[in-house]
Amino acid sequence: RRKEKKETYKAQVLAFVGAKGGSGVTTLLTQMGALLAKTYSRKSLVLDLHPDIGDAALYLRLTKFKYHSFELLENTDRLDAELLQSFVLSHSSGLDLIPAPENGDAFRNVPSGAVAHMLEFMRARYEFILVDLPTLMSEESLDVVRECDQLYIVTVAEVAALRNVVRQIEYFTRKQIPQDRIRVVLNRHQKRALVTDEQIEKVIKQKIFWRVPNQYAHVVKTIH
Repeated sequence: RRKEKKETYKAQVLAFVGAKGGSGVTTLLTQMGALLAKTYSRKSLVLDLHPDIGDAALYLRLTKFKYHSFELLENTDRLDAELLQSFVLSHSSGLDLIPAPENGDAFRNVPSGAVAHMLEFMRARYEFILVDLPTLMSEESLDVVRECDQLYIVTVAEVAALRNVVRQIEYFTRKQIPQDRIRVVLNRHQKRALVTDEQIEKVIKQKIFWRVPNQYAHVVKTIH
């Protein structure tokens, strides 16, 4: 008899952080996750690590849930396939989600090494793990950045946001995050913007990795 071949994965962990609030991180991340799952049939997971009121569940219309990401981090000492599945919500695209807490109750005692252990366990079960990080770095967020394969800083062509990109890159450099792991995404890109791409690259001292066109009306329609 032919034995059923067990699928094995080694997920890429892609971390996303905004230069400032409203940069469009959650929109990009959830749309990318759904695209990977539905169009490319990639086993993908969105992990929302905002300490309170993350929006990934809202954007994916998965607002009814019992458990959240920080509760999982608290229980990594007993992490197995059954426990993980109890935290996972499934979107119609095939994308999985572990949501953020809704009521600001995530400030708990997360054990040392919990993030690394959780991600390593998840890597064996997915092809892509997309992590939605808050702009203000916590120890848990920084642990994700240390473990991730790529870190995307999402910005818009505004002076305040670009100043924060520079600060974030300097911060991650001080934390010994390799420069080639950090990639800048320019969201709501317009060809005739007041701040040009050349000016942006001069300020951030690296090339823009992605340019996402400004399609606000389409995004609002997609979310709602």
